[in-house]
Amino acid sequence: MSAANAPTAGEYIGHHLTHLQNKPMAGVIDFSVYNIDSIFWSVLLGVVGCFLLWRAAKAATSGAPGRFQAAVEILVEMVDTQAKGIIHNAESRKLVSPLALTVFVWIFLMNSMDFLPVDFFHGLFAVTGLDHSIHYFRVVQKKKSKKKKKKTKKDIM
Repeated sequence: MSAANAPTAGEYIGHHLTHLQNKPMAGVIDFSVYNIDSIFWSVLLGVVGCFLLWRAAKAATSGAPGRFQAAVEILVEMVDTQAKGIIHNAESRKLVSPLALTVFVWIFLMNSMDFLPVDFFHGLFAVTGLDHSIHYFRVVQKKKSKKKKKKTKKDIM
């Protein structure tokens, strides 16, 4: 790509802040628009998380646990302790604890997607030839940053 055809800094940033959507938004709030890339990654990471927990449950032994089983056992104990502190009925915890563990792993996997470089999938699509059909594809979610207000002498006194 030549420098004459390269996007400006604002165009580059704007491109990476755009989701793959079913249609353009009609206004500030348009509930008929859904982000296909967010749905794809949410479902995929949910399936991966459930698969990992299933593999840990399938390979669990009563003897000396392996590293993966030990890590999952630590997570299970952490979530179970949290559930015991909130829900005192043992019968209700049978539903809440596995659900909380699944949601915890799912959120952890979704947050770990922020470690991927922004241009990773564009490069992958360029290699496979899909970059002409998939223009917008975001993995990371928008995060609103809070700007800190500078303290003035009036605020201190």
